[in-house]
Amino acid sequence: MLKIYKFIYDLKSKYKSKIVFDTRLLKKNDIFIGLKTKYNDGNLYYHDAIKKKASLVIVNIKSDHPKLLYVKDSHLFIKNFCKFIINTYKGKIVAVTGSVGKTTFKENIFHILNNNNINTYRSYKNYNNIQGLQFSIMNMNLKSKYSIFELGINNPNEMNKLVKTLQPHYCLVTGIENSHIGNFKNFNHLIDNKLKIFYSKRLIYGLVNYSYDPQYIKSKLNFKVDLINVNNLQRNITSNKKKYIVNFIYKKRKYYIESHKGEFYINIAIISFLFIKKFINTIQFKTSFYDESIIESRGKKVLTFIGNKRIAFYDHSYNANPYSLNKQILIFNKRNIKQKVFILGAMKELGTQSDFFHIKIIELVNNLNLKKIIFIGDEFYKFKKKFDKFIFYKNHMSAIKYLNSEIDNIKNIFVMGSRTNKLDMVIKHYVKWFTLFP
Repeated sequence: MLKIYKFIYDLKSKYKSKIVFDTRLLKKNDIFIGLKTKYNDGNLYYHDAIKKKASLVIVNIKSDHPKLLYVKDSHLFIKNFCKFIINTYKGKIVAVTGSVGKTTFKENIFHILNNNNINTYRSYKNYNNIQGLQFSIMNMNLKSKYSIFELGINNPNEMNKLVKTLQPHYCLVTGIENSHIGNFKNFNHLIDNKLKIFYSKRLIYGLVNYSYDPQYIKSKLNFKVDLINVNNLQRNITSNKKKYIVNFIYKKRKYYIESHKGEFYINIAIISFLFIKKFINTIQFKTSFYDESIIESRGKKVLTFIGNKRIAFYDHSYNANPYSLNKQILIFNKRNIKQKVFILGAMKELGTQSDFFHIKIIELVNNLNLKKIIFIGDEFYKFKKKFDKFIFYKNHMSAIKYLNSEIDNIKNIFVMGSRTNKLDMVIKHYVKWFTLFP
């Protein structure tokens, strides 16, 4: 099989092509692997891959076609192919996990290295489950000096599979919050599973940014891993029109970096800086947070019209957890803009603590004395009678009707919630012409 794996990678290198699982994304000379899932069987699309001139088609269907490679089990083939690539790769592997900011951290570290002319590869968008990780590994640049991946877990023991597959050398935990906690026994169980990223047999160094009890976290780590609470660092921040200048102290040493954006991004800059210094001490940190670190899958401002009125949507409809929703509500509330509306979708995978966290969000907006609030989803709707001053709906369609009726009093609309609430459909309902702003 080693000869087959080498043949595939040489073929990929020859055409500078990608390995894909979806024929809709396939371009000429790409390599297609058919995957059978619960809802679909990608192996059945091999004719489409051949028609689109794939250089190789790997499926569990036997054929005499010269471009078709038969494998009995595609999932097992991918697992072993990833192992071949990881064992072949001569560079260092960097892994990023955490409850908030995984993609932004990964992108920021990539851009810092890239802007220092260091050949660096990074995983695709926010593909961070086992299948997404395998996709990114199979498309690695084996000539790169560093490869950066983000790892995400929703359930116990997922990190074990991710780490066993990737075997990273340097690991960063951006922070541990209560997202997806419903799938874990308690918060400590969630922490335990996040920290399994440091179980890599090749671990050289790790860093954890914490906001909770450090003693419990320390008890789970070894001497190769440092802890930092970035919010507690002594710092001095000045700014001009283009950037922030940040002076801070960590372990009694003074550091200086340049950054962009606000507090969240300054924290990313500080953590990225300290993390990277552990494996490239000579690197030049002219800027420690890059605007390019924000990719399209993250929050954006969408300008559109409802009737003849120009409206701005602040779109965070892709995901929500108690920490991120709380933080973004506070950030949007501070914006110096008028006629604001909050559309807040219910949060999923919170288990027995779901009621507690949803009530906390309702109490937050009540304490902030926010006026126009729309709560969407069953997890919020059950508290309709208790908090009758606010508007509660079971689905996103009712929010559209509300916006149509109140359009004279609305200019800026904040939208955030878990994907299953389909809050993105509220924005898509109105967006015919739009402009994006990060």
